[in-house]
Amino acid sequence: MSENRINKTTSSKANPLLESRLRSLQAAKPFCLEFCGRINGVTFINDSAATSIEKVADALISFDEPVIWIAEVSAPNTDFSIISDLMKSKVKGVVAVGEFGDDLHKALMRQAGIFVAANTWDEALDMSLILGKANDKVLFSPGSRAIEPFENYKERGAYWNRLVSILQNNNN
Repeated sequence: MSENRINKTTSSKANPLLESRLRSLQAAKPFCLEFCGRINGVTFINDSAATSIEKVADALISFDEPVIWIAEVSAPNTDFSIISDLMKSKVKGVVAVGEFGDDLHKALMRQAGIFVAANTWDEALDMSLILGKANDKVLFSPGSRAIEPFENYKERGAYWNRLVSILQNNNN
C-alpha cells in the first residue's frame, strides 16, 4: 500500500482498528493483499490474512475501483454492519462460501449489487470469473478464521494461490 493511500485513508474517519490494520499491512505479512494471478484479464488478490470483517473493511478501503469480494461465512450471527457503507462504493459483487452465506446476503442484500453463493473455493473462483470482466479485481478476503481442512490462514492462502495458478496455467 502506498504511503499516499495510507495518508488518504487515515485522514478520513480514522479509527484505532484501521490504524492498527494499516500498520500490519506495512509489515509484509503473507497473504495480505498479495497479487496471486491474472486470468482472462481479471486480477486476483489474496487477502487470506483477513480473518475478521474489520480486516475485510480495511482491505476494501485500499481499492480505488469496486472489486468482486470472495467471503467465507462459517459462523452464525457475524456482524456485517462494519462493511455496510463500503459495499456500495467498493464491491461490485459478492461470492459467499460457507454454510451461513444466507446471513451475509440478508445483512447486505440492499448494498450488494450481485450476490452468489458457492459451495467450494473452486466454485467461488469459477463464479468470480463469471462475474468479472477484463481489468476487474477479485479480492479473496474471507473475513473469518480458517476452518477445516485448513489449520490457519496461511494454509488457506496457499491453497487459494494454487487454485488460481492451476486455472491460470490451464487458460494459457
